[in-house]
Amino acid sequence: MLDEVRRLALFGSGVAELTRHQAEQIIKDLVKAGDVRRQQASSAARDLYDRSRENRKQLTNIIRVEIENQVQNLGLASKRDVERLERRVARLEAERKKTTTKRSTSKKSTAKKTTSRRSSTS
Repeated sequence: MLDEVRRLALFGSGVAELTRHQAEQIIKDLVKAGDVRRQQASSAARDLYDRSRENRKQLTNIIRVEIENQVQNLGLASKRDVERLERRVARLEAERKKTTTKRSTSKKSTAKKTTSRRSSTS
C-alpha cells in the first residue's frame, strides 16, 4: 500500500508540488490504516516530500528544455538576441548622431554665400 501511495504522490507531484503538510497528512492516513508504523511516519513523510520536490525539479527541467527546443525550431529571437540588437542599434544611432553633428558644424563654417544672378534673357 505504501508503494502505491508513493507512486500516486510522485505522479501527482508533476502537476502540483506536494507540500510538507500534504505529505504528513498522507502518512498520517497510512498510519491510521495500519500500513505504516508510527516509528516510520516522520521519515516516510520526509522521504515523500523530498521525492516530490526532486520530481518537480526534474519535470521543470524537462519542460524548460522542450520549450527552448520548440522556440529554436520556430526561429524566434531569444531575449539575448534582442538585447544584442538593441545595443547595436543604440551604438549605430550614436555614431550617426556624431557624424551628423560634425557635418552640420563644418558646413556652417565653410559654407559660401551664393548670390543670385539675373539671367540676361529676361
